Order: sequence, then structure tokens, then C-alpha cells
Amino acid sequence: MRAQANHIEDSNSSKEKWTSLGITQGRASYGQERIWFDEQIRFNGRNEMKKIAMYNLPLCYKVKCGSVSVERVRQALSIMVDEHSILRTSLSYDTEQQYLKQEIVPLKDSVYSFQLSTIKSEREIKEIMKNEKTNSSLFDLEQGRVFRCHLIRRSDSSNSNDDLLNQNDLLLFNIHHSAFDGYSQYRLFPQYLHLAYTNTIYEGHQRQIQYIDYSIYERQMNMSDAKHYWQQLLDGYNIDKQFTLPYDHRHEQQEQRTGIGATVTFKFDTLLVESMIAHASEMNVSLYQLCLSSYYAYLFKQTQDQDLCVGIFPDNRYRPELQFIIGMFTNLLPLRLHIDPRQSFHDLIAQVRHLYIQSIEHCYMPYQQIIDLHRQQQSSLVLLPFVRTAFIYTEEPSNHFQLDLDDNTVLSEFNIHDEENKTAGISKFDLTLSIDYEPVDTTLCFTLEYSLDLFEHFTVELISHRFYMLLKQLFSSPSSIDKSLYKLSILLPHEVNLINELNITDATCEQQQCIHQQFAYKVQHHPQKVSVVLDEQLLTYCELLYYVQLMSLSLMNDYNVKPQQIICQCLDQSIEMVIGILTILTCGATYCPLSPQDPQQRLLSLVADVQAETILVHHKTQEKFAQSNIAAINIESLIENLGKITDQHLSLLSTVHVSMNDQAYLIFTSGSTGHPKGVIISHINFANFIIGSNIKQQMPADSEVLLQLSQCSFDVHITEILGSLIVGYQLVLLHPNGLFDLHYLSATIKSHQITQMDTVPTYCHTLCEFWIINKYERFDTIRWWRLGGEKLYSKTITQLLPFVAPQNKCKIFNLYGPTECTICTTGHVITTEDLKSHLNTPIPIGRPLHNYHCYVLDDYLEPVIPSNQIGELYIGGPGVFLGYFNRPDLTKQSFVNINGEQCYRTGDLIKLNDNGEMVYVDRRDFQIKLRGQRVEIGEIEQTILRSSSSIDNCVVVKYTNNQQQEHLLAYIEASTITESSSIRQYCQSQLPRYMIPSLFIILDKLPLNASGKVDRKQLVLPDLNQQFNEDEYCEPQTELQWQIHDTWCQLLNKERISLNTNFFSLGENSLSLTKLYNEYQSKYSFKSNIGILFNHATINGHAKLIEKCIRQQNLNNNKSVV
Repeated sequence: MRAQANHIEDSNSSKEKWTSLGITQGRASYGQERIWFDEQIRFNGRNEMKKIAMYNLPLCYKVKCGSVSVERVRQALSIMVDEHSILRTSLSYDTEQQYLKQEIVPLKDSVYSFQLSTIKSEREIKEIMKNEKTNSSLFDLEQGRVFRCHLIRRSDSSNSNDDLLNQNDLLLFNIHHSAFDGYSQYRLFPQYLHLAYTNTIYEGHQRQIQYIDYSIYERQMNMSDAKHYWQQLLDGYNIDKQFTLPYDHRHEQQEQRTGIGATVTFKFDTLLVESMIAHASEMNVSLYQLCLSSYYAYLFKQTQDQDLCVGIFPDNRYRPELQFIIGMFTNLLPLRLHIDPRQSFHDLIAQVRHLYIQSIEHCYMPYQQIIDLHRQQQSSLVLLPFVRTAFIYTEEPSNHFQLDLDDNTVLSEFNIHDEENKTAGISKFDLTLSIDYEPVDTTLCFTLEYSLDLFEHFTVELISHRFYMLLKQLFSSPSSIDKSLYKLSILLPHEVNLINELNITDATCEQQQCIHQQFAYKVQHHPQKVSVVLDEQLLTYCELLYYVQLMSLSLMNDYNVKPQQIICQCLDQSIEMVIGILTILTCGATYCPLSPQDPQQRLLSLVADVQAETILVHHKTQEKFAQSNIAAINIESLIENLGKITDQHLSLLSTVHVSMNDQAYLIFTSGSTGHPKGVIISHINFANFIIGSNIKQQMPADSEVLLQLSQCSFDVHITEILGSLIVGYQLVLLHPNGLFDLHYLSATIKSHQITQMDTVPTYCHTLCEFWIINKYERFDTIRWWRLGGEKLYSKTITQLLPFVAPQNKCKIFNLYGPTECTICTTGHVITTEDLKSHLNTPIPIGRPLHNYHCYVLDDYLEPVIPSNQIGELYIGGPGVFLGYFNRPDLTKQSFVNINGEQCYRTGDLIKLNDNGEMVYVDRRDFQIKLRGQRVEIGEIEQTILRSSSSIDNCVVVKYTNNQQQEHLLAYIEASTITESSSIRQYCQSQLPRYMIPSLFIILDKLPLNASGKVDRKQLVLPDLNQQFNEDEYCEPQTELQWQIHDTWCQLLNKERISLNTNFFSLGENSLSLTKLYNEYQSKYSFKSNIGILFNHATINGHAKLIEKCIRQQNLNNNKSVV
């Protein structure tokens, strides 16, 4: 470091020496400004009760031998304060000049505090020490009171002379940091105290200037080289990014800190220290640089951030004139380092050494000026520091802290830190690592100073264990420093066990059969049991099998359906839908569901994608395929004309060969390229899922009744239907769109004594709100409720509990699973503890089902740290899909080999909690979950781009409002004027309803980042209420229209809504429409199917429908009278 100081001196100093300017006042130095502003702004406390001193620098000595004269100490301090004017320099803000100024105060006794105390116990000493460290009123900077002395005499002292301090008595000096730094504290102050106490002339210590002179010269220095260096080093550094240490408490950017801190100290073992010294020598680096490199390696592993900034504190005495001046010279340097995870630690050391040397050569540029170069990048105020973590290294022999006060008296440093109370301290940064090396005894210890605003003590103890473990890993084996950084591990032993236990899921399965074979096997056990019910219609298991077999024969004989052929089915919820699914599987074909609610163009496109030759329809959906070449078979007509089954027919069915590895169904999910992806699931995939699910949930025997709720666009409908029938449950269906008729749905639960239900959390919340408003009583028969598809919070469970069987009789599950891994992969049984601990955090998605394997890994496929790191989820096991239909490229991208197992890369970000359970965090790409449906933003964006040639670019984002309602917002860059209504109309013809954005925002240009990519963070969120109300307003005309208008406004929290505004253009969804539908039922006895409201979704349209309903009711009433 001294060599670097010489380099700086050569490059910075002119031939002229700095000489005294003879001034007594002037602008404060940069260092003084930094200290003063920190105290005034950043560490001004959240309230006065917590305000503590951040910049008191106490230095305490114990009389080791001899005695100390109190009067001579007083005289010595007067000499020092006279010689070093910084010890009597005031700081105050000049409102006229608008800067912080310093002024030397004339020497007088009252300029510094001198105190003598007699104490009786060690407890009193601790209280004095704590007061000296943390009392913010000890100094008065405006009056120049920056220095104090507190002599402490023990009451058991043997000498009765009041002027003497004897062995074990204490001398405590306290100086404010604006007048003092570490070099002053440990190098200069002891020398000057000895000289003054012995009344020795300051030979060899003659100062040419005072600190105030330095403050002037500092501002006149040529900073051009340093400016260029720091601009290059910090260019592009994201000041506002979250520093992802394992914080226990939320830290707001604009929040003032209390400054209260604590420490954790750890001592290195001798073998480790010797190994580190040997490595440093071998690599020709200092121990400082080796330790700093180790800290960068730790931060990379802990934060998963490759762009790191660590603060260091050079003495900054870069000229000979500064070597003997007491004052605040220490600078703070932000050492920004780009880490390549694939580089070795050996390479990292070389990189850090170069960074350190270059930075020290330019250390004379003050910290404020360095960060001012990047102020335009900083969106927050000064409360968010550029440097969040710092590194301090000291290397001193143990006898360095011993002072020969005179020929007969020796003082030794007294540790002012309370070893018993590690929380009695301060912290200027989130986390500071201090490493102390004692070369004589070859000891090394580190101290982690942390902010109590952010961390709990236990967390920082874990950090210390991780850092120590990393050092042991690096320096205990010669090969470790040559490993890639990403291969280093900071996992603690108990965390390794937690990760390993996650995948102890192997389960022995009985001989497996294909889905339709399992169903046929169940029919043999209870042929007369009711299998499926829809209102007044029902079929027994035997009857259902009968229709399935006849239908299968018809498809095979009359339509030439072959095994593995893809058969599409586009049916509303109905018994025919169930028959159709089982029929397709019995033929050995592949079931491909299409949603009747999807636009015709989308349906035809999907059919073409899978090259289907046959599709099962009914009278409501047949018309959608009338113009295509596909064979659209009306399942209702086919069933009506079925003949009888014979032994010959059964023999034919038995010849259909289907293996467990054959594909069972193909279901579409949203695709990032603008086109849906076809996920292929095999029979063995589904069988494994059913086995794992039943074991996880401890499913009961075949006495259960399950209500089928999911639409066929959602893969859960497959487990609801097939999963129920192959285990012998009774399956209860709702009529089309019955999902949204909550009165009807509730009556169905009651009348059929439903025991099991599957919903997404959003729908569950809507249903519970309805039950609360309508004062429904508990449904005692519901014993199983499965939730999934979205993040789940305890609020939803709290709403649900009063409406299901008491908790000890009803199990509620939070389930998770991508379609590619067969519906469900993990599960968590919700407990009363979850309701207490997850008020604002998601409930865990649990552990893997049997035979599934889950790996939460970082970008380099290494395990992440449980409880505080986020990783991507990879899933293995026999439930993982075969691949994407006709997309080998995409299939290849989706699989990763982990421990010799082909695993699906989910793209979901997961955290493991302390119990070893997984918690869903977010997506790592632009895919989202929207009300339970997985949506690729890219598919929507591509559709919008195709809607008009004038659209140059677009971005779709998800927005969640204060009511937790989810909206899709489309930001569109158009070269000419484009109507959002035409874009919406096109999207409605191409996309499912749930994928249509609530709002289309037309911009001249989309905001770009430095890389030329669209910067989604800069997209301004519009005032949705204002946007939705800006449509051309058309006022209601009739009394009924006004009533419906008021109902809409009340439900949607709006002042007015135009008569012809589409309900969904207001940012609403089908669940909101459900609430509206139930309002209509209550007010107008509206009995029509909810589906008709979707197709006429304006106030005017609803008014016409309700008016028609009322007329029909009056007509029926008149007929009854007649």
C-alpha cells in the first residue's frame, strides 16, 4: 500500500510542496462532508429513541504498569489540541454559500471535555464504554467540541493519590470521526500523546500544514485521470438493484437507518491461516488481496450476482505532507468487479489484485465525486448507498497496541467491545467484513458487522459459517483454487441433508395398466355403482363402459381410428364428454381436448397442427368445423344410433394393443413463439401421477364424490375425470358454464354430498365471498379440497375453513405441477401453522409426490441455499412428459441431464424453506400464471403484431391491483394511428378469452435500455380507472339499464360506465362476471345460462337479456293463472 502511495505522490504532486495557508476557516473536506451528511440524513434514526452515534471513535488504554498523572494527561491533551487544530474545528452548514464549512475554534479549556470517574464494578465500565460508543450528544460539531477524555479509576486502586491512575485504571479518549481516522487513531495519536506527556519536542514530526489546509488543496487537485478511471470502472453499474443478501427484514430504499448494529466474530484455525499465507506467497499477492478475493467469491455464491461492488477504506495519505496530520483522510472506494462464474479462484485473485492496484492508484478522488459521476443512473435519493457491503483488513503485531507513556509507565489497549453483548454496536453498511491478522502469533480472525435494521443474529452466524467453510474448501485442498467458482459450495451440512431428503420419494408400484384398462378393471368390482352424474342424468360404471365400448367399435370400424392416432374432442361439459375421452383411449388413440370457448380460427389452427383427421363434437360445436376437411363426428348422434355389443366385438377390442409408454393425451399450453405447444403425456406418466397423488394425499377408498369443475383447456380436468373413474369415485358434472352459476354449483354440492373439489385459489376466493354474502352454512361433506395453479395465501384458506368439514375432518392441499410433468408434481397439506406464518407470504407447494424428483438449482445446475436463495426448479421421474408434438427442438431445450436423469426445466423460480419444503416465487422468463392458466406472453405479443401492419413492436405485462385482481396490459408501438378496438377484435378472434389484454396502450416509442432492448421497468402504469372511463360515454336510457349500470359500478368500483362498453375491456374476467351473474339471479331471478352473458357483455346487452327473461317469467305466470 505504501508503494502505491508513492506512485500516487509521483503522479499527483507537483514540484511545489503543500504549505500552510494560514487560514482558520474554509469549506469542509470531502471526508468531513461525507461524515456530516451521513449523520444528518442517512443515519438520523427512524425515531429519536433509536438515534445513536455513528461516528464516535473511542480509544481506550489500561495502565499495565507504573502510574499516570491526571494533571500531566490534561496538560498533554492541551498541547495536542493546540498543535492539531482539527481537534478544535467546528462544522456548520453555511446557508448563504450552501456548503458545509469548517472553522478553527480558539484554544480554551472548554474546547474539549475532560472527565474523571471512579467505578466500583465491571458493569459500570461496560455502561461507560457503551455510552462513549453510542451517545450522539457527547460531541457538538457546531461548537468544535470533537474531542473528549474520560479517565476511569477503579475504587479498589491501592494508591490514595487523587492525581494518579494506577494499574488496571483506564484512559478513554473519544474523537469524532470528522476529525479523526483509523490512521490517526492507532498510528499518530499514541505517538503524540507520548510526546506531549513527556513534554518532548516534536522532533521528526514537524507538520508543514494543518488539516484545514489539506481541505483546500484537495479541492484544487487535478482529478481528470481518476475521473476517467472511475467512470470506466462503474459504467453501467445498476445502483438501484436489490442486493440479495439473506435479509431478515425488508429494507426500503428511502428508509432512514437507525444505524444500530451488531457483530459476529470467528477465529481461524492455525492450519487454515498457514495455508492462506502459503497461497498468498505462492501467488505473489498480499494476504489483504487474498482475503478480499475470498469475500468476492463468497458474495457471488451467496447473492448469485456476477456484478458486485465492495467498499474499501484506503488511508488516502498520498503525499508526504499528510503523513503526520491528525484528521479524517480515509476515503471510501467502490470496487466494482465483474465475476465470470466459470473462472477459477486462482483467476479471481489475479483479477482482484489488478482491480485493487488500479483503484488505489486513483484513490484520491473523493467518494462523493465518484458516485456523482453516476448520479443520473440513480433513481433513488442519497438514502440508498452505492456501497452496501464493505471490507476492512488490519495487520498489526499484538504489541502494536502497547504504549510506553514514559520511562516507567506502560499502557496497553483495552477492548471497548462488550464481548457478552454483541448487539451493542453500530453498522454503517448492510454488512461489513473485518479481517484482523496478527503476524507474530500467526492468528487471523474475522468479524461480521451487520445492521440490525436488516439482519437477525442467527442469520449472520450462518453467513459466518458459510464464509469460513468456503475458506476451508479453498485452502485445504490444492485443487480447489483451480475449480470454477460456480462449483464451490457454501451449503452447510444440515442444508445438504435437507436437499437430499427432498428426493427420498421412491415408491413401489403395483403392476401398472393403461388408463382405460384401469377403468375397465374398476367396472368389474362395482358395475352397478353410479359413475357419472349431471343434474338428472346418470350412468353406472357398467353403463358407462358399455357406451365406451360401442363408441370405440364405431370409431374403429366406421372411421378407421387406429392406435396412437390423435383424436380431437370439442365438447362442453357433459356425460358425452366423459364417454368421448374414455372412447378415444380405448381405441388406443390419443385424446386431444379443444375448448368450445376458443375462437374458431384458433380451433382450426390447433387441429391443423396435430394433423387430426377426426374430431368429436356435439350440436353446439359442430358448426365451428363445418368448413374444414376434418371428419367432425357428432357424438350425440353417434350414441343414439349405437347398436348392441357382441362377443365378437369384445374380441376385436381386446386386440387393440396399447403399451404404457404410448401417448395417452395431448394438451396445448401457451407458446412463447406465438403458437401453442402440444404436450404429450403417456399412460405411464399418468399412472405414476395417480399413484404418487394417492399416496401423498392418503386418498380414501371408492366412496368419494368429486365435483368436476375445470374446463378442458386446463389439464386438471383429466385428473378430475379419469383420476376419479379409475379409482372408483362418483363423478358429478355441472352443466356448461355451471362453474359460474354459484347458486347452482352450491346446490349441486349439497344435493350430491360432494366430498372432493379442485379449484384455483382465485376461484375459491370468489366462491367463498359468494357464500359469505349469501350466508351459506357449512358443507359438512367436503373432506378434500385441492388448490393449485396460483400462489396461495392464508387469507384464502381462512375464508374457506368455515364452509368445509371441520379442519380435523377436511384436508386442504396446495398443489403444484406443470402440464409437462402430468398435472401435479408436489403437494403440501395445509396446517394451522400455515395460517399464522403465511399472512403475507405464499403457502409452500410442499415436497415431491412419490417417484418424482425435484431439484432447485442455480444457473449452473448447482443446488441453491435453502431458506435464502432462489433457484430454478427441475423435475425428474416417470411423470415427466414425452415431449412437445412435432417440436423436437423445443423438446431438447426443455430437458437437462441431472445426476444421470432426464429432467424437465420448468422455468419456475423456487425457494426451499427451513423445513425442506418448496415455495413458489415467480417465473424466470416472461411466462406468467393468470388465474391458474399458464400463459406465454410471447403468444399474445405475436398475435397483436399480426393484427395490423402499422404495429412495429409490442410488450404485454401482467399487473396486479390492490384488490389482487390480475390484468394483462399491452403496450403497443405503432407507426400510424391505430385503433385499440380493432386490435382487441382481432385478438378475440385468435386467443382464448383469458389471454386478451384488459387494456391496449398505444405509444409512439417503447422505452429501451442501454442494450437497445425494451425496458419493461420503464413502462408507465396507467391509471386504469381513468383509462377504462375514457371511452365515449353513452348514458343509460331506461330504468332497467340504470339499475344494471349501478350494479356494474358498485361491483367494479367505478363512477360511471358507458352503455356499450364491453365488460372485459374494463379489465375484468370471468370470475367478476360470475359475481354479476349471481347479482342478476338475486335481483331479477335470471335463469339463463351464464354463457349468454359472455356473448353480450355490455350494460345494453345484459339489459336486453334480463328484459327478455322478465317477459318470459310474466308470460309463464299468466299461463299459470289461466
